[in-house]
Amino acid sequence: MRDIIVQRIEAGQYKAGQRIPSVIDLTQEFGIATQTAQKVMNALRKDRWIRTERGMGSFVTTAEERTTEAGETSE
Repeated sequence: MRDIIVQRIEAGQYKAGQRIPSVIDLTQEFGIATQTAQKVMNALRKDRWIRTERGMGSFVTTAEERTTEAGETSE
């Protein structure tokens, strides 16, 4: 599932700043357990493919956000 989501981001199906499907939506689409979908979302966050805003959902990051070191600010 992680690779499929990354492919969708790279292909432009999910664009930078776009909200991606929720964990619940992904469990239904892929026929997997909620815990598995949550682990995939955590891996996507760790690899900076997505960012999560509490109460808002998860959003695709920009290429710049993915390459910026953690804790580093752009000026």
